[in-house]
Amino acid sequence: MSTPTPTPTPPLRLWHQSMTELAGLGGYRDFLLKHSRALLGDEATVQVEGLRAGTYHGRTPTSALGNAFVYHRAVDQVIDNAIRAERDGFDAFVIGSFSEPLLREIRSAVDIPVTGILESSMLVSCSLGRRIAPIANAPEIAFIVQAAVEKHGLESRVLPCVPLDPPMHEAELMAAASSNPQAVLEAFTQAAQHAITHQGADVIVPAEAVLATLMVANKLTHISGAPVVDVLAIAWRYALMMIRLKKDCGMGTSRTGAYARHDPELVTLMAR
Repeated sequence: MSTPTPTPTPPLRLWHQSMTELAGLGGYRDFLLKHSRALLGDEATVQVEGLRAGTYHGRTPTSALGNAFVYHRAVDQVIDNAIRAERDGFDAFVIGSFSEPLLREIRSAVDIPVTGILESSMLVSCSLGRRIAPIANAPEIAFIVQAAVEKHGLESRVLPCVPLDPPMHEAELMAAASSNPQAVLEAFTQAAQHAITHQGADVIVPAEAVLATLMVANKLTHISGAPVVDVLAIAWRYALMMIRLKKDCGMGTSRTGAYARHDPELVTLMAR
């Protein structure tokens, strides 16, 4: 008697939400897709989405998001995308921005796992070393990252975020990726080495997603013995872990405290 052929398990589906307008950063989207396929194989697929074209009116995300009002206006569409992702059958929503837009609000609105690239990379880094050094691309992003670290209560483990010197915005990083990545790698290494030597850092986090792609693409994995974490790999793998924990163990988002949902019917009525 022949053994029945097992039915293939369909890959899990992750929605990766960027805070960039991907229409102008095609190379960035392409790298994310290529990296996710190499990392996740048949286990999961990643759909990369950005903000609507024209959101920043020709400005870079780094320059725009430094203004609190602009940030507020820009991120409103992210929560609508999270609701859409759940309705369209995605297994998890990954916030691929170190600003973690509306993380609390999104978790209170949807039931699928919601992971943030900052939260997941910092928590995993805490298992790799004692003192974590985030390095951003520019002062505006360093300020946002620092605020998020404090929001998560991780100041005792995470050093103050510092920017590259000189700072570089997204378009500059993508141009450097193809023309002169070494200049970015040297600036990043210099900032990391200072944190290691003078502040006792033992884990390095590229704290901006486009910047992180350069570290991954150029295989910068360690500096003076300190791991340079792949924040993209962590975000996706962390999402898969949360999916499995929910499916296998019934562990989902808390509905008391920060992510409480006291009136589910109202949530449904207000979800656009």
